[in-house]
Amino acid sequence: MTPEEIPPATPESVARNRKTKQLNAWTALLSGGLWALALGMVSPTTPQKLALGFLAGLVWANAFEYVYHRFILHLAGSSFARRHLVHHRATGTPEEAEHVTFGETPLWIVLLFVVNGLPVTAVEWLLGLGIASGMLLAFAAYFVAVEEIHWRIHLGERLPGFLEPARAYHLAHHDTPVGRYNVFFPLFDWLLGTAHGPALANQGHARPLR
Repeated sequence: MTPEEIPPATPESVARNRKTKQLNAWTALLSGGLWALALGMVSPTTPQKLALGFLAGLVWANAFEYVYHRFILHLAGSSFARRHLVHHRATGTPEEAEHVTFGETPLWIVLLFVVNGLPVTAVEWLLGLGIASGMLLAFAAYFVAVEEIHWRIHLGERLPGFLEPARAYHLAHHDTPVGRYNVFFPLFDWLLGTAHGPALANQGHARPLR
């Protein structure tokens, strides 16, 4: 089936799941922002340490995305893998919009920040580096960016020119889900040798841009 032959998702489905995506973004920003603010009050930082923490947080977020996608969502037989398989199977179908967001409810986003925030906070208390606030802000920003870009890739919406290569990169993972575990910035795919999986066989699941 060519992209032009794929029946579009219903406007109601797109609108409903766009609201979920927006709610996820606000939950992520509040979770990361409030936690970062609380840490900043307990362990004051400096603009330089905040910036350093933000850069470290982006690397942390990219690593977490990679590990979570490769070793949890693609762990054969697990409940996480079964749920993720629904997303793969829905790609290129009218149900695609139903399975694109990373969290079905804000609770999933809060739990995501708990899983990531606790070790970051523990290291901050142990070492007193002053970078934890920046790391949590970066994780929130990264989550919002990756979910928005993931949505635009799957729903055929526009991306900035410099991000267009991410569309083919991610859809190649859907075509052959071995490798290419980062969605749009394949830092850990490069570092761990999974940036070049089997060649993309076809792009029949990719929707036309609109």
